[in-house]
Amino acid sequence: MLRLILPDTRYLASYLAAMREGFRIGIRDIPPEEEIQKIEQDPFDHLEGINSQGGFFTPPDGIERKRVPYNDYWLVNETDFIGAISLRYELNDFLEVHGGHIGYGVRPSMMRQGYAKKMLALGLLKMKALCIERVFVTADDDNPASWKAIESNGGVLLDKAPSIFHEGHVRRRYAINIKD
Repeated sequence: MLRLILPDTRYLASYLAAMREGFRIGIRDIPPEEEIQKIEQDPFDHLEGINSQGGFFTPPDGIERKRVPYNDYWLVNETDFIGAISLRYELNDFLEVHGGHIGYGVRPSMMRQGYAKKMLALGLLKMKALCIERVFVTADDDNPASWKAIESNGGVLLDKAPSIFHEGHVRRRYAINIKD
């Protein structure tokens, strides 16, 4: 049974294995082996930090912005970490255009099995429970698995524009209405 959970040490070995496979959420960097080893040595600090709120970030446009409220959830089955989804409960000017409410990733060994579609559906249920009626999600144009998962969950393409994260790439921006 697939479900979204907050990060949990019960899935730590599988999570670390996913990181070693090259797992990442959205545009986040794949962690180097030294960082993975630090997580192995002190998993509690890492897991607590995943959902620490506040602070600032500086995207490629160079303008520092306050982080919006969010939570990262893990998609798991009975035994394995499968992927993760980041749900942002508010948007700033940057996220409205370049990131959206949701970012997600599936571990490489489990790609192309429908997990992104299911994870996004579960994430949308969490957003709906918070009375968020319209969600924005982006995907790279050269990542059909991602944009097909979005479209299969009701995503309507709003526009395409050059990616601010990857030179020469195009990002697709979608809206998903989740109001009753």
